[in-house]
Amino acid sequence: MMRRVVPAFPLEPLPLQLETIGFNPDQETLDRPDGYPYFHWLHTIYGEGELQANGQTWRMIERSGVLLAPGTPHRYEARNGLWQTGYITFHGSMAASFVPSFGWSGAEHFQWEAGNDRISNQLNDMLTFAETGSDPSGWQSSAELYQFLTLLRTDARTDNRPSMSKRLERNQILLEWLEKEFANPEIGLADMAAQLGIGERQLNERFRELFGQTAYSYLIQLRIRKAKEWLPSRPDWTVRRIAEAVGFRDASHFVSTFRQKEGMTPETYRKLYRP
Repeated sequence: MMRRVVPAFPLEPLPLQLETIGFNPDQETLDRPDGYPYFHWLHTIYGEGELQANGQTWRMIERSGVLLAPGTPHRYEARNGLWQTGYITFHGSMAASFVPSFGWSGAEHFQWEAGNDRISNQLNDMLTFAETGSDPSGWQSSAELYQFLTLLRTDARTDNRPSMSKRLERNQILLEWLEKEFANPEIGLADMAAQLGIGERQLNERFRELFGQTAYSYLIQLRIRKAKEWLPSRPDWTVRRIAEAVGFRDASHFVSTFRQKEGMTPETYRKLYRP
């Protein structure tokens, strides 16, 4: 049975606002030469379809979907029999900046692993909740929409690389090692790369893809994070002792790095938490 819900539109504009959500048990052919006026997500629940947009054609197999920007011309139709789909359309005061901030273009194709049903489950949960009509403000639906988009970012891939969650798993040994060894000032790129059995260049490429920074920059950020934990909780420790405890060779380097990263000195940060 077809399920389609158009939630109530609150007077207050939301950062992300659900426009429609639904399930189509027998997806018909749709041709939109002028696109859809809002962001449009479509994914395959069962069967197979084909979607064309921005000069590309994608097979819409199970565990795959496409996110289209407003006004993107597109066409989709079933292939090889029955095609069941789920869909979401949305807009919002921050949607036009939020979606590109994830690195997504006007038409983005996603796939996710067998056995990972979080994306489909999230859409179904959102649809079930929308059917209750118990969210007149739209804020809960907005929060669930944000969660759906972050699941796309972490659990799905947009090319032939593994998803972000899979790539994090591949680097987990190193991340756990750094959590234990960050205080050692002798740690260098070679030591980090050795934990994964890869070269230093490949290590930095991985970290840029995952965290937007080099592996050594990640280590520095980790040390600053630990310092921010200890500055308020260990008021009897001097700044020099904190610096040494988190892996800096001298206090002056620690202070200058902390100021650069946080916009204030360690002592100023510590004062923020004093009674």
